[in-house]
Amino acid sequence: MTLIQMRYFYEVCRWQNITKAAEHLHVSQPTVSVAMRTLEEETELQLFHREGRKLMLTHDGSRLLGKITHVLEQMEQLEQDVHAMAHNRNRIRLAMPLQLGTLFLPHILGEFRTQHPEIQLDIIESGGINALQLVEEEKLDMALTNYEAGLNNKLRYEQLSTCEICFVTYPGHPLAERESVSCADVAVEPLVLLDSGFFVYREVHEFYEHHDCQPQVIHYSPYLHTVKNLVRHELASTFLTRQAVLPEDQLVLVPLAEPIYLQSGIVTKKGRPLYDDDKTLISYLHALTRKQGAARS
Repeated sequence: MTLIQMRYFYEVCRWQNITKAAEHLHVSQPTVSVAMRTLEEETELQLFHREGRKLMLTHDGSRLLGKITHVLEQMEQLEQDVHAMAHNRNRIRLAMPLQLGTLFLPHILGEFRTQHPEIQLDIIESGGINALQLVEEEKLDMALTNYEAGLNNKLRYEQLSTCEICFVTYPGHPLAERESVSCADVAVEPLVLLDSGFFVYREVHEFYEHHDCQPQVIHYSPYLHTVKNLVRHELASTFLTRQAVLPEDQLVLVPLAEPIYLQSGIVTKKGRPLYDDDKTLISYLHALTRKQGAARS
């Protein structure tokens, strides 16, 4: 007895009519008729008798229906379990660059983990450029990062917000009270910058190059806290996204006269399926971004 025969038998019993069963199953009426005849021959049981246009179950047919219904219920549960296994991975490998991490990481490791304890998060703090490479190589499932759309056509970009790059310095710096600064204003400023694994590195160098200047960098670091600490010690200034600087950092953000913006959002690899747990995290990040945007406005 095959699974198809069981399903056909179940539907014939349900509708008490071969034609209606065939319509529901999206097969031809002769296909169901042959299947029922074959089932009776193989089981050596009389399963139906006719009452007008209806097919009524015999005693043996009723007993068989009970057993088949149990098997079909088990198969349906198995299919649901397999679907859950395929679409709920329960583990997400996520890259989060340091500048966005200051904003998102407390919420993800706090509220999100409380709401979804079944999802394991493996979070790597990495520069945006490095993060995209790890996603492309499928060493990570996704990145929450700043990016340049179209930089890599193997990746899929889903924007959350826009990040403004600002000149960041210490209170008491001659430029700290300015409403904005130009490249000429910061041309000879000593700088400490995030290293080449970050999009800010590229944007700052392109900014200076556009104005035929060379940034006066005294130190590059892969660590956001190192950059901020050197600025707090009044050794240099830096450039960071607005989201990367928190009130407790006690640093001063000064917008650029010619604003520089980076897109930030979720990056995944094209062709890789988005599982239900991935979608849960992505939905949370969208909702969190909207909430934070509303709080700032």
